[in-house]
Amino acid sequence: MKTFFKTLILLFFLALCGVAGYLFFTRMEGAAPQISVEGLPKLAGRRLSFTVRLRDSGSGLHRVRVLLLQGRKHLLLREETYPLSFWKGSSVKNVSYRFTISPLEKGLGEGPARLVVEAWDASWRNALKGNQSRKAFPFALDLTPPRITVLSSTVYIARGGSALVLYRVGEKARSGVRLNGRVFRGYPLKRGIYAALVALPVSDTTVREFLVFAEDEAGNRLEIPVNYYLQRRRYPRVRMRISDGFLQRKMPEFLSRYPEAQKEDLLKTFLWVNQTLRQRNNQKIAEITSRPSEISFTLQGPLKALPHSAKRSDFGEHRFYYYRGRRVSQAWHLGLDLASVAHSPVPAAAAGKVVFADYLGIYGNTVILDHGLGLYTLYAHLAGIEVQPGQRVSAGQIIGHTDTTGLAGGDHLHFSVLVQGVFVNPMEWLDPRWVANRILNPLSPYR
Repeated sequence: MKTFFKTLILLFFLALCGVAGYLFFTRMEGAAPQISVEGLPKLAGRRLSFTVRLRDSGSGLHRVRVLLLQGRKHLLLREETYPLSFWKGSSVKNVSYRFTISPLEKGLGEGPARLVVEAWDASWRNALKGNQSRKAFPFALDLTPPRITVLSSTVYIARGGSALVLYRVGEKARSGVRLNGRVFRGYPLKRGIYAALVALPVSDTTVREFLVFAEDEAGNRLEIPVNYYLQRRRYPRVRMRISDGFLQRKMPEFLSRYPEAQKEDLLKTFLWVNQTLRQRNNQKIAEITSRPSEISFTLQGPLKALPHSAKRSDFGEHRFYYYRGRRVSQAWHLGLDLASVAHSPVPAAAAGKVVFADYLGIYGNTVILDHGLGLYTLYAHLAGIEVQPGQRVSAGQIIGHTDTTGLAGGDHLHFSVLVQGVFVNPMEWLDPRWVANRILNPLSPYR
């Protein structure tokens, strides 16, 4: 019997030790909560967004406080107390808080500030107060937007036309011009002055917005309207007849290059080429010519297109295609068609850098040159290409010869001008007076 009681007492003691050990290692654990903050910038502006994350895999989270401190200003952003069980602690092991605040509305000013996060767990440590973590995250507030001065007095622009906007920004900032929702990059000149070539697509008949913007490192943004005058410009509507002979002569080129061009008949192949492939090609051109210019703007006068040539088609023609008297398609013609003798040498319209030299669908063999400041020229329907991507070319250097590659009905050069991804009227850039008065003279004090 004595042996039985001794065994019972030993088992009770072992059980008590087990319970005590469990409570010691769980309810008396000494690991403090983990605190992290995501998205808090070193320099913050008028809108401040960040996420606070807390984790305690032991006894769980009991209390949390999040504060913003600046000088004597203490802002309590959040305070939480989570329920706990005396024996089990807290069931909340992970939590995150998303904050979006306006420092100005909270009464904060410019200068240094701190985000302070405090957390207590459900441990029995520290006289049942739990383990505490406290972390401070310093940052600075900049609540003043960049200063902008629009230097261009009145900007003249037309549908399908180009313009130059000059402006000054008072500090380092991301800046540019927004015209009808499209952003045009501003290129730095000197003394904080920027130049932005802008363009109004031929399909835009009105100006809905025209402004200069600047956004600093802290996210402060300022927008200033541009004073402009919209010049009225009309473009012709042209009826284009599609013959069976044209289809039989031109469609095999696309059938051999694009398996998806294979349709029930040649007319449907033409419709795919004129609509789907044209859109795809224009998107690629826009992508190439929307990239930042890789060279300085060195234009000294007007562009010079194919010499001794006659203009066969205008920029901005709204073409309607008819087959056997029935209208089947439409498209905008986004360049000049210039014809001379067959296989005429094609010179570069100005000094520049080759950014594309390859076959390009409806444009056939094509070369695109970057002239700086977001200005590009395109040469299409070439017989062959005599330059390579990345190559520098001088004004007048031969880059290819005219031909009928692509969707060309006869031997000619399709010549396009683009401003930061937008096709514009080449006639402006070929006009010495326009180039001098609208581009070169305004730029000259800052070059």
